[in-house]
Amino acid sequence: MRRALWKLLAALLAFTLVAAACGNDDDDAEAPAPTTAATEEPMAEEPMDDAEPMDEEPMAEEPMDDAEPMDEEPMAEEPMDDAGEAEMAPELPDIKIGYLQWVYADEAGKRIEDAAKEAVDFLGWEYETCDAGGDPVQMPICGNQLLDSDIDVMLTDGIPEALITDVLERAEEEGVPVLSAGGEVDPRDFYVASFASDDTDLGVQLANYVVGQLPDGARMIVQTFPAAWSDKRIEGLNSVIDGNNIEIVDMWEVDATNMVAGTEADVTTKLQQFEDIDVVWINFSVASIGAASAIGALYPNADDPERPLLVTFYANPTTVNDIRDGRVDAAVDEKLEWQSWAQVDAVAEWLANGTQPSQERAPDYDGRNFSVRQVVTIDTVNAMPADSTEVPAPNPPGDYEEYFRNKWCEQFSGIASCG
Repeated sequence: MRRALWKLLAALLAFTLVAAACGNDDDDAEAPAPTTAATEEPMAEEPMDDAEPMDEEPMAEEPMDDAEPMDEEPMAEEPMDDAGEAEMAPELPDIKIGYLQWVYADEAGKRIEDAAKEAVDFLGWEYETCDAGGDPVQMPICGNQLLDSDIDVMLTDGIPEALITDVLERAEEEGVPVLSAGGEVDPRDFYVASFASDDTDLGVQLANYVVGQLPDGARMIVQTFPAAWSDKRIEGLNSVIDGNNIEIVDMWEVDATNMVAGTEADVTTKLQQFEDIDVVWINFSVASIGAASAIGALYPNADDPERPLLVTFYANPTTVNDIRDGRVDAAVDEKLEWQSWAQVDAVAEWLANGTQPSQERAPDYDGRNFSVRQVVTIDTVNAMPADSTEVPAPNPPGDYEEYFRNKWCEQFSGIASCG
């Protein structure tokens, strides 16, 4: 399997077609069987039937025929075959998964990768990770390091292809498929699958919250990031605020290598530079920690009517506590972890059955779609246990972990975790 997964899977698909053709050939090969039987009929010839000594001997052995051990054996084998088919479900080969992490210090990235490792561990596969720490220079280094370690599949969390093009080209050449989860990736020329939230809708929902809080209009500053998922969030924002008397006073890109301290400095400067800012919009989740510190320093009283709203993406543990403490007002969230389980499921299905990974951002699974978004506010957090930082998933669709575990235990054999 090592280093040639794409090629092997292509071979498996070809083998499936050959096997199907062979099945047809077998049917054709069986066609002479009636001819053989027909030639045996003259050999059996009716005189033998008339003499019937041969027939009567079996008749004399009717007790054996009644018991029909010879006839019953095939009949008895049918349930064995059925049971055998159940037991002979495809067995997953041992493979090594490499995870190219954008920045593990970002709690959203941590959530996504931890879920991937949990799913990989459940299937008993080997796992290796490399954290680029948010540094675009380090991303290709990490990617090549993983390829050098003889991985079979690479997973990542929404890194734009442009940042790791050389790695993706090498992976394709060496037969290592790469699957993405997390933010939407566009363009997508190398990732064989990409599971993600609907970033435009994330922006729409968060913008609707802002309009609901400030129906008479507002002035806002907006932090962005140079990636498709960030652009889509801004598209969602613009689609809502157009005509709602909400003005974007300033828009700037976060420093990818200094998201927390850099954002704190940026927000401090901009709140001092621009008057009457009502909303601070942070596109990259981990950067909200820095923004909360900046606003907290400038407005130590959380109830200060002059304090701007702070809104961001993903209700990560720190963000939940910041909402609880009045430092963040809202975070639009989705249970990002389902995307990692979907990544691993796509690999397993591809390996075992030759099923090509879905090209949908959020496929349905037996009628369930785990990509459901919600805006988390103080009301949401107050409804949670006082010591909890995990926002409950909307129900439906239900528990994605339970779904995939049950699915794998039913569809594949040899998984030790299935007991």
